[in-house]
Amino acid sequence: MLLTLLSILMIVFLSGYIVLNTNKRQERVTGMTGMMIAMSIGMMSSLALGFQLGIVFDHDLSVPSIIAILFGLGIGYFAGKPVSVLASLDGMLAGIMGGMMGAMLGSMLGFTYIMALFVDIVFILIFCVILQITNSDSVETNKTKSSGISVPFIAGIITVAFGTVSVGLLLFNQYQDSRTSIISSQSKEQSSVQENEGYQVISVDVKSNGFSQENIVVKSGVPTKLNFIKQSGYTCIKSVESTDLGIDVYLEKGDNFITLDDLKPGTYHFNCGMYMYYGTITVV
Repeated sequence: MLLTLLSILMIVFLSGYIVLNTNKRQERVTGMTGMMIAMSIGMMSSLALGFQLGIVFDHDLSVPSIIAILFGLGIGYFAGKPVSVLASLDGMLAGIMGGMMGAMLGSMLGFTYIMALFVDIVFILIFCVILQITNSDSVETNKTKSSGISVPFIAGIITVAFGTVSVGLLLFNQYQDSRTSIISSQSKEQSSVQENEGYQVISVDVKSNGFSQENIVVKSGVPTKLNFIKQSGYTCIKSVESTDLGIDVYLEKGDNFITLDDLKPGTYHFNCGMYMYYGTITVV
């Protein structure tokens, strides 16, 4: 979590710097340029902060969403205030949108070093571009100021290169996970036969688009174990909850057994922690 904490401090500091720099150079930032600055920093700061907070508050979307939206509102307002009320409104609306998207993305993906670094690099890229705009003189906008490669151009190349490598590593890691999970599941099945003796065991695969079995049927009077098998870490389903059964289980990678004893005939509902995917358990 050290990387997450450092990322949050960086986002707050650099966003504040853009606001101060925009107010300091307000005579150079006017019209459409000011609106773009307010919108860009409002959205990107709230999106990056929401992503990091979504990782910290894994089971709760409300807290990271509220904090990120409020932060984006403040940054967007004060960045656009030196220009016009319209620029402030543009920045505030962008802050709301970025906060919601960032919090949802962080909660769905969870913590990975690659994704956390990628979001930081994209934020720094946008920061460099905004800083170049605010520091430019409006009189010299149409003139070539200097020759050579600019900092935003270098940051853009780094971002694209890092994104390409990240996607490759994620796909390779997921492929390796699918291969190793087959071997490990075979060994676990052999070792758990004695442990699960006397139970009716129902296996449910946890996929990226929901549960493999949404309507589970079990016999009454027989102890039951539900095994939610999480093959990959790249899924938004982090936990399984059921108000009817009083369970809230965080899903680790691999087997996740939930023991249900003395179930009476009836239908019980369960869902993922984000209330996106649902299922039922029918006891007959």
